[in-house]
Amino acid sequence: MKTFGVGTVIEDGGKLGIIAAVLPRGCESFEGYQKINWRDNYEIRYANSMVYIIGIPAFHRMIETGQIKIIKTESTPVPS
Repeated sequence: MKTFGVGTVIEDGGKLGIIAAVLPRGCESFEGYQKINWRDNYEIRYANSMVYIIGIPAFHRMIETGQIKIIKTESTPVPS
């Protein structure tokens, strides 16, 4: 499965967002915030200042179903 890197721009239901962080499985914290650590995740920041954490497999399913569209891609592997 291809992973998208920090800086990838998305459209999600008409809202623009950007992948702000790739959070690998097992990380205990990221920039001082506790994150879900039993799976690989993306942190998505939207233009309206909302921030969401989404599992990478769920994100890819949303792309496959057309719920999320990739506007600009940055490809970076998930850190180990």
